[in-house]
Amino acid sequence: LYCSTVWSNTSAKNVKKLQLVQNFACRIITNTCKFDHISPALQYLNWLPINKQLKFREAVLMYKIMNKQAPSYLCDKFQKKKYCRTRNSNNLEIPLFKSKSGQRTFEYRGVKIWNNLNNELKSEISLTTFKHNLKKALIAEK
Repeated sequence: LYCSTVWSNTSAKNVKKLQLVQNFACRIITNTCKFDHISPALQYLNWLPINKQLKFREAVLMYKIMNKQAPSYLCDKFQKKKYCRTRNSNNLEIPLFKSKSGQRTFEYRGVKIWNNLNNELKSEISLTTFKHNLKKALIAEK
């Protein structure tokens, strides 16, 4: 999903349109009939639904930011919480945006996604392991 972090704040209507395109591609690849449920075919291909795919891409970018694997202009935008207990030591300060447009920025969404990940996932040593475990967590998520 090219530039998914940039446009992942799009409307639910646009996400639904993308989901329909993904479902159509999945039906072609798996030769699934039009009226069959698509979830088993998506699981067979090990594909995440679009909304979870967008969350996955943002979480991966946040992992890179937190581990200084992203450009410095991104890494400098995020700060760890100053006074927090050990179990929340990897959480970030939530930027104060009162407007809805401010809350749709990557800076805000990325912090929310990162803070909602479990600590085991945040402390993964390698990006490959992080991606693998994040995908498993998103598949298991309802």
